[in-house]
Amino acid sequence: MGEFVTLEDAHTQLRTSADDDPWLALWIPAASAAVEAWLKQPWRCYKLQIDAVGLPMIGEEGVPLPVLDEEGKPVVHPLVRSAVLVELAAQYRFRDSEGAPVVEPSAGHGYVLSQGATALLAPLRKSTVA
Repeated sequence: MGEFVTLEDAHTQLRTSADDDPWLALWIPAASAAVEAWLKQPWRCYKLQIDAVGLPMIGEEGVPLPVLDEEGKPVVHPLVRSAVLVELAAQYRFRDSEGAPVVEPSAGHGYVLSQGATALLAPLRKSTVA
């Protein structure tokens, strides 16, 4: 698992300065891990190689192959990058939980990510029947 956004990306999103670097050093990996966990399968975090028919190419381990950048690193899916930035913004805004939006009791429990991050990631998530 990696960090899906850079410190520079986070500063741009949050309009912060180096004063917030210690907070971001903790929360960039935390938000990235939360996004990966919510998607349930790590390969869903990356852009996938597509064959001539338009289907994902599958590797020897039975897992879809990611697109690699010029350094040989997997390319993070744009929705994943966006969701991590939205999640960072939500966590930054409500760092002390004061004034955080309340989840309606009828909505249930167990929310891992903010509503905005969840909405961005929904198309990528493996569906689960409970």
